[in-house]
Amino acid sequence: MQLLFIIIKRTELLDDIMKALAAAGIHGGTALDSTGMAKSIRSMDSLPAISVLREILSGTDEAQRGKTIFVAVHDDQLETAVKAVKSVTGELDKPNAGVLFALPISYHEGLI
Repeated sequence: MQLLFIIIKRTELLDDIMKALAAAGIHGGTALDSTGMAKSIRSMDSLPAISVLREILSGTDEAQRGKTIFVAVHDDQLETAVKAVKSVTGELDKPNAGVLFALPISYHEGLI
């Protein structure tokens, strides 16, 4: 099994991605709100140049917010799942288009 992660900034695509995965026979995905690294470091003082970054990042930057979707898939479903995601997002080789990766699941309970 694989754990597929889809990280997107275009949060309006979330429902369409979930629908595309379901239409491809893939169920059980979970979506979480996520925040980019730049937003997270704005309140830190110990990193170099933080005062400059804090100036840039003061306020709520919607560009740093997104969604992280993860779904467990059988190895033979991975390619189908990736195609389903890309049918909504398009190719992810452009900056800020999103991130898609999978990690092997070495142990699980409660998954079919």
